[in-house]
Amino acid sequence: MKIFKHLRDFAFEKNLKKDLSTFKRDHRQFNMNEVSTIGILYHFADEETDKLINEFVDGLKDGKRDVKVIGQSDDRSIPRYYVQKLSWFILNPRSVNWFYKPTAPFVQSFCEEEFDLLIDLSMDDYKPLIYTGLLSKAHFKVGRYTERNAKFYDLMIHSEQVQTLHDFIQHVRNYISKVNR
Repeated sequence: MKIFKHLRDFAFEKNLKKDLSTFKRDHRQFNMNEVSTIGILYHFADEETDKLINEFVDGLKDGKRDVKVIGQSDDRSIPRYYVQKLSWFILNPRSVNWFYKPTAPFVQSFCEEEFDLLIDLSMDDYKPLIYTGLLSKAHFKVGRYTERNAKFYDLMIHSEQVQTLHDFIQHVRNYISKVNR
């Protein structure tokens, strides 16, 4: 079984490296008051996570921002407490191929959209979210610090600073409010 997992991981890394070799994005600094489009990635763990993300997104929208969200669920079906929204999408095992590459059409359009800001709220390595975050053409990317993200993200928060998603969101709010052109 370990050989199978290593083979899948190897295929993921090879495929991601291939896709990143032709990847280009227009990096720009931002002022939070001027941000009009935001993309958010997160792992859909439980009802508490869903509530936290909803509150965070509502705070970001502020009546004038377009926010699109992709959540990854480990379940094949959507939980009963999740309420589908127009610009929210859920990745599940059925929307990911053998080497963890998202195959759902909404992921491709999400990656192609040039968001002013991308916020990756995943607290661990979830390969479909890694793939989506790294290949996003967002102008400014925020997320958790990893060696891999260091090459592609513009603002990173060390995981030693935060223990919970709530703390991570507070750090993100704090830092993005201080970034200016």
